Amino acid sequence: MSRKNETTVLFDVLGPKGRRNANIAAAVSAAVILGVLAYVAYVLYGEGFFESSRWVNPLDALVVETTWIPAIVNTLVAFALGSVVALVLGVIFGFGRISQFALTRWASTGYVQFFRSLPLVLLIWVSFTIDGHFGFTTETLGWSGDARRLTFLVLGLGIYNAAILAEILRAGVNALPPGQAMAGKAIGLRHGQVQRLIVLPQVLRNMLPAVLAQLVILLKDTSLGYVITYPELLHSARIIGNDYSNSFLQALIIAAFIYFVLAYALSKLVVLVERRMRKTTAAPKAAAQLESTVAGGVAGTTVA
Repeated sequence: MSRKNETTVLFDVLGPKGRRNANIAAAVSAAVILGVLAYVAYVLYGEGFFESSRWVNPLDALVVETTWIPAIVNTLVAFALGSVVALVLGVIFGFGRISQFALTRWASTGYVQFFRSLPLVLLIWVSFTIDGHFGFTTETLGWSGDARRLTFLVLGLGIYNAAILAEILRAGVNALPPGQAMAGKAIGLRHGQVQRLIVLPQVLRNMLPAVLAQLVILLKDTSLGYVITYPELLHSARIIGNDYSNSFLQALIIAAFIYFVLAYALSKLVVLVERRMRKTTAAPKAAAQLESTVAGGVAGTTVA
């Protein structure tokens, strides 16, 4: 199917009048958006937002070295550790959701349904607050200050996103044709071997773009470390804003731009992975179609 047919399969192609109305609506929408942006810029200009003196302090070399760079590192550390926890737990509870054992299936379902329903900020805040109420604290392990805050931020990110990733894994397994698992059992493989040797490699390939997209969300969710004063980007921007009160909004804009750069880089990675996966999955299909075409052409030829 051509790209043109793919884009029009769900609706009728617009006629001349429809295209004219669509172009008018697009032009009006663009004008409204530009007008709103121009008004916001005008208001900010009147308040001196664009004055160079208000951008000098947040972008000072010393501030960049002592605040912004450590904040980026802390954000990436929380993201990396949270991703590992989420992926490990997500695989465990994802396969638990489709386990043959009812108890394992019920426990995994309860985990997914419970933690998926909780706000992430509540999960981080509650776990951080109850630390020390059961006689065993992170301080007994020598973790205090930023290490303690990082621990509970990573736990919150990992536990919550694991519930989402488990659902992605379960959906990926259920999307596979059942004939492949049946064929594996037919040749004597146990259920665990079928899942590990046949199902898992295909599921990981198919769900990788969705997993990477969820990890982009996890990266942005590291900003919730703000509620427990973990020194990530948002908290660091607030500190800079407090130190330079006339540059508070500028510091937030800089933090937002850094988040955009990091999330955009991960998003481009998602697109790259999707393209590579499309090529690897399309090549065998194209080869099979070519082989059948050649075979059909050879079978259809006659000798004069």
